[in-house]
Amino acid sequence: MNYQFPFEKLKVWQLAIDFADEIYDLTGEFPLDERFGLVSQMNRAAVSVSSNLAEGTTRRSFNDQVRFTTIAYSSLMEVMSQCVLSERRKYITSDQLVKTRNLVMELSIKINNLRQYQLSQSEIYVSGKGSNHVKETMPNYGDNLLEQPEGLVERPKDNLNVRRTVEQLNDLTIEQYFNHPTAIIDPNTKIGKDTKIWHFSHIMSNSIIGEACNIGQNVVISPDVVLGNNVKVQNNVSIYTGVICEDDVFLGPSMVFTNVINPRSAISRKSEYLETIVKKGATIGANATIVCGHNIGRYAFIGAGAVVTKEIPDYALVVGNPAKQIGWMSEYGERLIFDESGKAVCGGSGDTYFLKDGVVEKLDVPNLNAAGT
Repeated sequence: MNYQFPFEKLKVWQLAIDFADEIYDLTGEFPLDERFGLVSQMNRAAVSVSSNLAEGTTRRSFNDQVRFTTIAYSSLMEVMSQCVLSERRKYITSDQLVKTRNLVMELSIKINNLRQYQLSQSEIYVSGKGSNHVKETMPNYGDNLLEQPEGLVERPKDNLNVRRTVEQLNDLTIEQYFNHPTAIIDPNTKIGKDTKIWHFSHIMSNSIIGEACNIGQNVVISPDVVLGNNVKVQNNVSIYTGVICEDDVFLGPSMVFTNVINPRSAISRKSEYLETIVKKGATIGANATIVCGHNIGRYAFIGAGAVVTKEIPDYALVVGNPAKQIGWMSEYGERLIFDESGKAVCGGSGDTYFLKDGVVEKLDVPNLNAAGT
């Protein structure tokens, strides 16, 4: 067919239709006495996913769009629950359950990404006539699915927060990053591709997470936190406003940041948050505590359980409470032993380091394969 309604062009809807087909095929083998039981329930819920995605595209209110997308997600979880019961009743095999679970995971990620986009839109457009009232209306859909309504002006946000065509929405619903369905990702976050966010973690508004990061279970990333690329955050870590982690930082399990030096429950000190920068390649061990306002140097190594109360130099190895420096670590993560001339060679990488006046520097080896050499 030459003409498609806008919702038919959405890849998330197309996947939902394919999912409904799979469920119909699956329930076709169920016993006849389940015709008005699991068969009816599963088919209805599977159809509800694509139906609500389609109906949501016709709604002019941002809140309505989110509501229908949320119903689609809820129906998807309903099917998953029913599939688990079906496997326990021996109506489907364990392999069929695994296949269905993988489909549900893929579809849930796309639906979540679409919902996050819809949520973000309610904060982007305001009246162009001097009013601060947030407009929540959406134009009728056509070839340009999310065309700018007349009389609205865009707030000076980043370029990601603009109204989207169907093709751009499809890009949004392709999983550039992975988030477990139990993770909560607030609107107006930036998350780089190939990042993974695991069970029960909460990514709050205006935080930035780079590419190829791994966010473990039960992690909280507060507003305005910045994580660079390839940052590894282990389970049960809270990263509070004021923290900046550069590339390749490792945050061990249950380590602790603070952002106020003298907290009291009855006194608000949000204006007193102190900035803490964890510089490139640094490691912070399990259960360590970083008292706010003290930066961690490049490739520094904070031992498990240490309490950091002062600035940590590049490559420093510190342990204890309060943390005291006991040596130096290479970028590879090996202890550096300097000779009388102040030279050390990393046993893991073979890189050479020099210590002079309490400062460690790595010897940069020229690239002999570079052009012109």
